Amino acid sequence: MDPLFERRELSKKIHINSKFLQANIQGSILQQLKTNYEGICSSEGFIQPQSITILEWSMGRCNYKIGGVDYVVKFQADICLPHQGQKFKAQVSLKSKMGIHSETLPIKILIPRDLHIGNEDFENLKDKDEFEFEVIGSEFKQQDKTIYVLGRLLSALKPNPIMPLVSTNMDKSEETLELPKFSSESDQKLVTIVPVQQEPDKKKRKLKKPSIDNVKIDESPKEGMA
Repeated sequence: MDPLFERRELSKKIHINSKFLQANIQGSILQQLKTNYEGICSSEGFIQPQSITILEWSMGRCNYKIGGVDYVVKFQADICLPHQGQKFKAQVSLKSKMGIHSETLPIKILIPRDLHIGNEDFENLKDKDEFEFEVIGSEFKQQDKTIYVLGRLLSALKPNPIMPLVSTNMDKSEETLELPKFSSESDQKLVTIVPVQQEPDKKKRKLKKPSIDNVKIDESPKEGMA
């Protein structure tokens, strides 16, 4: 929520014209509250637009004089009502002989020069500079759309320093790796890798068994035998 506003509970009596009466009367009551009070000053202060929510409403009473029905409604709304001693921040919109002027809707602020004679912060403030002030008094009328505030300067707010962007580039020493440099061709070394061929496994030679068919039997009679 905006620091200028605070959530408050209110009670108001409203009138609903007969042509807006319906079974679900809440819609008509809410619309009438918005029309009557939002965006303007009431006795409680300035009511922020689009902030009203209905809590409850009474039984309707017929209004025989003008027709329609009257309701007493309890509702919540965000209300701006600067009071003495409150502290706010604002931005310089104009600096004149009267003092410093600023506008932060729905309030218009005047920081009088007469109250700040010899104040260095007051003299050094320029257009668009931010400052903090304390409310001395405020004034408004019902149905007004603005509250006029008289304030006393507390301090000039220095703008936040702009931090330098962090460089994503790494140091040259970390960014690249330098290859070794050779002064002459003789310093260069050539390395050749020759694949080593593995010797095939030596297989054991198997002896062939003689075949019976290839063996010749000598059946001739030997000498000396009968």
